[in-house]
Amino acid sequence: MPDLTLYSPDISCEHCIATINDAVSTVPGARFLHGDHAGKRFTVSVESGAVLDKVTTAVSEQGYPLGEAAVAVPTPEPENAGWTPNYRVTRTDLGADVNYDCPCSCESGASFDRSATEQELSGCCCGRQLVVGMNAEIRLKSLIDTSNAYRIDTQEITMPWGQMMQAALAIPTDVERDTNG
Repeated sequence: MPDLTLYSPDISCEHCIATINDAVSTVPGARFLHGDHAGKRFTVSVESGAVLDKVTTAVSEQGYPLGEAAVAVPTPEPENAGWTPNYRVTRTDLGADVNYDCPCSCESGASFDRSATEQELSGCCCGRQLVVGMNAEIRLKSLIDTSNAYRIDTQEITMPWGQMMQAALAIPTDVERDTNG
């Protein structure tokens, strides 16, 4: 069978998409391809109509019954509007952990390794992506998919050893609207 795009009016965030992905993965003969929480839709590949029925049951049992998804046209927000993270910096053996409470209900963050030349990109289930270090904003912009719309929040933070570093967080604009509005 071809790939199918399914709709659920109860999808509201990337966490919903992750839950649907997990539900689809339990169905033999079905494969989750991608999801779009703003469009309240996800795409699956299924081997047969019977498998599609099982996918429908699996996602419905997780709270995402299929149906029509009326999608509101998002209103663009001003460049500097929206939620701003409040970072907590904790010393570790390798450097520091930089965490924040994400509006999606996760505690997210990044680990800063003092021995690494370039710091790793860390992400949250809702699509926010964080880099900590010198010139973090520049590094973040080089690592993220620029075809998506992000607002970049950059803050100076003090590391446990007294050095100032940047924390640069890419916030997908469609996620920000969902968590702020």
